[in-house]
Amino acid sequence: MTWTYSGDPADGGVDEIRFLIGDINEDRQLLTDEGIAYVIARLETVYDSPLMAAAACAEAIAGQFAREVSVSADGVSVAVDGLQQKYNDLASSLRDQYKNEMGTAPVASGTLLDDAPDFSIKPLMFGIGFMDNYRAGSQDYGNYDPSTLALELEGWS
Repeated sequence: MTWTYSGDPADGGVDEIRFLIGDINEDRQLLTDEGIAYVIARLETVYDSPLMAAAACAEAIAGQFAREVSVSADGVSVAVDGLQQKYNDLASSLRDQYKNEMGTAPVASGTLLDDAPDFSIKPLMFGIGFMDNYRAGSQDYGNYDPSTLALELEGWS
């Protein structure tokens, strides 16, 4: 198990993640190089930013502090359980930074630029209370001719 930090987050990789999560104090090591490298390897194919790997590492640190409890004895209290929440907040902040970095783009899936309505398909006719009166019989309203509907939609009626 190794722990290294060169002090230059611009090198990328483990140093950049350590910088983002604040694990830069050699006397108080939170994650090993191997642990960070594992997270980077898992997430680099999905996300093109170190921010998501740093968020996952912050959550891993929060998981380490989840087992800690607050202790109070002889007028001295140590509250380490708050560290879990702080690292969860850091993970959330890193994810927000990722969202801002990537920006938002509208997604219109399932549509094609040359899509035209298929007038050979009879439109669905339903709504609230559609089948409330079972005595009304079929809910087909009159004769349906797709060719006239196409003309009406194009403004040629």
